Amino acid sequence: MWVFIGFISVIIFWFGFGFHQSAIAQLMGHKTVENSYVLSDIIRNPVEEKMGEVSFKIDLNNSNVMAFRRYRGLYPTLARKIIKNAPFNTVEEVLDIPELSDREIDVLKANLDHFVVTPSEPALIEGGDRVNPGIYR
Repeated sequence: MWVFIGFISVIIFWFGFGFHQSAIAQLMGHKTVENSYVLSDIIRNPVEEKMGEVSFKIDLNNSNVMAFRRYRGLYPTLARKIIKNAPFNTVEEVLDIPELSDREIDVLKANLDHFVVTPSEPALIEGGDRVNPGIYR
């Protein structure tokens, strides 16, 4: 009995309930792209926008401490000092951080071309979690 009901249900759903597809499509009306909203126009994701600006360089004003792991000698102590003294107006201002040792200044000079400075983005810096972003291994 259940097999028969299942078979009939499949046949009905396969061929429809007597409606033709063209008739249903006609009822739906004409929808154009110009009349519809584009989701990217409605939702702004500042983090993705900022990542597009920065590329593969470390943004001194917005990156968290984990980004500094890419380059030898920056993580964690020097990265923490950079973050604590941000924001910077130019990349070279990072060399003016107080209490840097000569070795740390040399490491920074060697990596200046890996840094970029962009305006601070609240979505990336609010909450004070740039030093401890909660990523543990």
